[in-house]
Amino acid sequence: MVAAHTVNLEKLRGQPLIVGAGIAGVLVALHMNDAPCILIAGREPQVTDTGADCLFSLLKETGSSAERAAHTLRAGKGLARLDVVQCVMGRMDQALAGLAKFDFIRTHGWPDSESALYAILFGILAKRQNVTIIPATALRQLILVEGHVRGAVLATGDKIGILDTDAVIMAGSGACGLFGDDLGSSHGVGSCMAIAARAGATLCDMEFVRFDPFALSTETTGKSSFTVPSDLWEGQVFLLDENGNQLDVTEKDSDGLARFVQQNGDAGHSVFLDLSKLLSGQPAIAGDHLDRFLKRCRSVGLDPRNEALPVKTAAAFHIGGIRADIAGRTSISGLWACGECASTGLHGASALPANPLLEMIVCSEMVAESVLNETKNTRIDVSMITPDLSVPNGVEEMLRPLVKMALGPVREGASLRQALFRVSRLASCDDAALVAQMMMISAYQREESRGAHFRSDFTAEASSAHHTELCEKSLAAMVRSIAYDVHDLNTLDSAGSLTTLDHHPTAS
Repeated sequence: MVAAHTVNLEKLRGQPLIVGAGIAGVLVALHMNDAPCILIAGREPQVTDTGADCLFSLLKETGSSAERAAHTLRAGKGLARLDVVQCVMGRMDQALAGLAKFDFIRTHGWPDSESALYAILFGILAKRQNVTIIPATALRQLILVEGHVRGAVLATGDKIGILDTDAVIMAGSGACGLFGDDLGSSHGVGSCMAIAARAGATLCDMEFVRFDPFALSTETTGKSSFTVPSDLWEGQVFLLDENGNQLDVTEKDSDGLARFVQQNGDAGHSVFLDLSKLLSGQPAIAGDHLDRFLKRCRSVGLDPRNEALPVKTAAAFHIGGIRADIAGRTSISGLWACGECASTGLHGASALPANPLLEMIVCSEMVAESVLNETKNTRIDVSMITPDLSVPNGVEEMLRPLVKMALGPVREGASLRQALFRVSRLASCDDAALVAQMMMISAYQREESRGAHFRSDFTAEASSAHHTELCEKSLAAMVRSIAYDVHDLNTLDSAGSLTTLDHHPTAS
């Protein structure tokens, strides 16, 4: 790892740039073998334990890959791609075995959490001589020449530099941090998606977000930094109201439970998850999955063996993102995407809890292989280009109430329009606002309820499944069209959008 202020970009010319130092980015860098590459870690958080224990879920998997594929396709509600699902599930055992070959895991065994796995992988990567890790540095713009990525504008504080490169791999987060949930502290606001969109990339299914139904809600801390692992409640859910009455959640899946908890909260009711019967007689072995969860609960003054847990919903995983194939190739030559910011078609309309981690583990190797095979090192000097930056203005705090109101587990057309018109006046100059705008347009256009997306004004699932795709250059016209359709152009005018929507700087 090198200090950001000492980096000489001239000496790094031509090397592939990996944007995002979470698990996806670290894995891509590890799979680059001995090829020189650059990994930048911006302001977005890396990996934080949320209690989901996705790694534990993958390692304890007892069913066949075919069974997991079938479960994934059912959850995808017609939008999961069969070829992608089969490929990822077919490579699961091989990919996990590949990670298990690293010296630390081979010697000490698998770590007990996703964040512990990340720490191990990052430690291994930090010793690689071929990887330049630059902390506290953010990608601000892609430079395209004749439709191909030829450079990247990087920012370290107030210092701007241009890297000549014909391969950029987006490996950042989705936009769950925009929801303002306490779990959002472990998520970003979709900067990779915004920068790709401004460069002309196609984004897909931006409206789909998986909400965890059971995040801990405690008055003592005012925060909920972890969730109840799904394997502790799957198949048998006991929910209580504030008076101790049992609530009927028969035949509700995870998405349905999230909506149920949210609707009760919106109506002023509290919801409690009772695990006492399920945990009765289950011994907690020191350091095991259950023991870790019980310790987390005790740290916030709760005892799930003897009391029901106060719960709420929280945005957990952004399913949509930069449209990419399974090897990470996007609609822009020289741009790849991997991890949460990518939309490969694996998840469809919903996401099983462990599948995002599995997707990163499997696809990162395929992305690295694609970059190595397809990068031709035909560099063009772009150092003299004056970048037209999309400056993050730090409006996330203003956006979060709008995003939470319009894009939660239950959505409705009027709320989506109201939030969209307010967000759109900022979208041309703020990346987080652009991502929120795309999510709201996609959610407004999807006039049905499917998977994790539920419209209270369109509760039925449409007879045919379709994806939503957006390009940044068409967004202004789409917002105007929505305003005209509902005869609400005056509202759009008063928000200042008629002047700002016409100007969208692009990276070209």
